[in-house]
Amino acid sequence: MTDKTLDAASDVRDEGSRLAWAGVAVLTLCGALAGLLESLLVPLYLGSTIFPIAIVFALASNVALPRLALALVPRMAAALGPFIGWLIIVVGFGAIGRPEGDVILPGAPGDLSFVTYGVLLGGAFAGVATVVWFSPKGRASR
Repeated sequence: MTDKTLDAASDVRDEGSRLAWAGVAVLTLCGALAGLLESLLVPLYLGSTIFPIAIVFALASNVALPRLALALVPRMAAALGPFIGWLIIVVGFGAIGRPEGDVILPGAPGDLSFVTYGVLLGGAFAGVATVVWFSPKGRASR
């Protein structure tokens, strides 16, 4: 192969790598937006009954988004992006109150606190399990 052919192949690989990492950045933003949506869906009621759909969304988003990121870039850092984006938003809403004393994720005893903990713990477990189980294994020693 000539030097021009090698340079062209290298440019194509670099461009593909940049696009793949841009896709991971978009998935990280999607993870943060999923965390926002799930946090706002915690106090969802159907009539007088609490409807815990936020837990299902937290589990699904923290499995699907890291796996999509791994499909683009097969590295653990890529899988961590969407999960960390989700975690920052959800923990931020859970831990940081507003100046008026309002909170997005209530932690007071009651039915609503079970949904809050389900989103926090279920989503965190699903994200960690997905990142650990589906990330590429380290290189075998030679």
